[in-house]
Amino acid sequence: MKSIRIFCALAALVSSTVFFGSVNPDDLSWESVLEELLSDEDLPEQALEQMIEFYEQLHASPLNINTATSDELESLKILSPSQIEAIHAYIYMYGPMETLGELQLTGGLDWRTRQILRHLVYAGDAFQEKEKLTLRELFRYGRNELTLRMDIPLYMRDGFREHTAEELARYPNRSYLGGRLSHTVRYSFSWKGRVRAGFTADKDAGEPFGGRNRTGYDFWSPYLYISDAGPFKTVVAGNYRAVFGLGLVSGSGFSLGKSMVLTGIQSGQTGLKPHSSVSEYGFYRGAGVTFRAGRDLSVTVAGAYTPADAIVKGDTLVSSFKTDGYHRTELEWSRKHNVRTASCAANVNYRRNGVSFGTTVLRERYSLPTVNGTGYTAVSADWSFRRAAFGTSGEIAFSDGGAAVLTNNMFRLGRKAGSNVLFRYYSPEYNAPRSGAVCESDVRNEAGVLIGFHYSGGRLKSEGYADLFRHPVSRTGADGPSNGLEIKVNTAWKASQSDNLDATLRFKSKQKDCKPTGTLEYCVTWRGRLRWDHTFNRSLSCRTQLFWSRYDFLYEPLSDGFGLSLSSDWNPSPSLSASLQTVLFLTDSHDSSISVYEKGPRYSFGFVTLSGRGGRIVLNLRYKPSARLQLNLKAGSLLYSDRDVISSSQQRISSWHKEDINVQLTCKF
Repeated sequence: MKSIRIFCALAALVSSTVFFGSVNPDDLSWESVLEELLSDEDLPEQALEQMIEFYEQLHASPLNINTATSDELESLKILSPSQIEAIHAYIYMYGPMETLGELQLTGGLDWRTRQILRHLVYAGDAFQEKEKLTLRELFRYGRNELTLRMDIPLYMRDGFREHTAEELARYPNRSYLGGRLSHTVRYSFSWKGRVRAGFTADKDAGEPFGGRNRTGYDFWSPYLYISDAGPFKTVVAGNYRAVFGLGLVSGSGFSLGKSMVLTGIQSGQTGLKPHSSVSEYGFYRGAGVTFRAGRDLSVTVAGAYTPADAIVKGDTLVSSFKTDGYHRTELEWSRKHNVRTASCAANVNYRRNGVSFGTTVLRERYSLPTVNGTGYTAVSADWSFRRAAFGTSGEIAFSDGGAAVLTNNMFRLGRKAGSNVLFRYYSPEYNAPRSGAVCESDVRNEAGVLIGFHYSGGRLKSEGYADLFRHPVSRTGADGPSNGLEIKVNTAWKASQSDNLDATLRFKSKQKDCKPTGTLEYCVTWRGRLRWDHTFNRSLSCRTQLFWSRYDFLYEPLSDGFGLSLSSDWNPSPSLSASLQTVLFLTDSHDSSISVYEKGPRYSFGFVTLSGRGGRIVLNLRYKPSARLQLNLKAGSLLYSDRDVISSSQQRISSWHKEDINVQLTCKF
């Protein structure tokens, strides 16, 4: 361990070495922008991957700032209504922007926001007509992309070791059905963002490749997406997502988090979208179409017959649905696609001059009865009203005798600041498994008021919220009605051309069962992060982060967690880049774990949770010999000083460290 600690110290020293004579940095790279956009650790893995796809596609086919509507700019999730109004007011008064440098003249955009927008929009012809959708245009200007990814573990889990016939006869689920490697194939065709087609094929470690999976990969996600084709606004087929209103009825099955509501009054990315991720739930498999019934009226109809994994009792009753997508053991395999869901959805939406009204109906029926019945019907009405100084949106829904209400009201407090008040009530009887609205735990048995603020001006940007919530009846971990409070504040300051400082603090107090007292008591958690980004020159930058967490619950030992992360990015040429990250962590328990953002190949980066005592080292390399070819390599090592075994059960590793390699090849043609 001493040599490992020395290596970590040396890596940290290299990462934090200060060079004199710094020069002004260039614009933020796309990798840095993407990290900035996805820096909310509240995002679940499925929502994170969905947002990665959305921003990657938008980066490839950016919006024309001179023709972008308020809805399109709002879907970026980085602009407040007042900032959108400032952009449109500038274009109205001074004419179309000739360069994106004019964003600074709008007066409502801070430096960070302008840098992000440079990768998502462009200054194009304000009177340019959209090209007609023809086969000639498709074959001439369409782009193909093929991405291959493989994850190679350099360790052995117990599920992959040799097991005797007698052991397997008694414990058949101790052995995994497939090999240690996991790999993914993604193919996509895109034409100006209006036509997208392709597929995603994925195999997790431990799942069989071929054999039982007669199609090779364990999961396939084919899709077709067409927009602005004559009378049709959107056409989808294959695997797709459907998000309507604020997501009370249909919202892909997961929320984008509380922080996402601070700068937008709607969920963004609404309507029918292709599902090209490796997530094996939260999508429909079928077809849908949105057509224009008038200048301001659109109608959507969609149908699907989607397979699902479920835990079935007695072969007749579904006790719960399985959403992790793993099929590695005999037990997991027996739950694969053993239930089918027939879905039929319709949505009508009227939108004009910042005002919209809509209604949604969703009917689903399961091939086997569940504890909540054989299916459900959900109906909702949503609305939105937007002006420069005020905006409001909301949705009210009914399902299985239960009701749900969500409203979000935004107020402009001057040119640089704004606030919002979000109210929600989800009755205990409300049942809509496809919902994905803002919530603390689930879109049922919850009521709450969230008050948020955001400030953006000059070199300073700050935002945060206070959320007071209540669960009217008992839930998992709380045998009775319970309350909670969450407060989060994030502040970013551009100290100089080369330095950016960022601080985040979160407090949560939530009631749960306390066995010694037999009553509900408040469990308090604190999480804080300080971040300093420094750019030495055009090719070298570094980041230093400090983490702190605390878990405090009655009659349990106080649990603290600390972490230090040092990373550096080196970009010697447009074709080559490298990054090195080292993390040292010291936590008393998993309750005080720290969450660290970790870079990686496309579609495979995000937050990693660390607990115990140890270190993490990650090296990323990107080589791009041409505009059509890119190779990504990630090598990581996780080392513990407080244990000799990692994880448990089939995932058990008989070692105090584990290493893995990720390889990704992307080809455009």
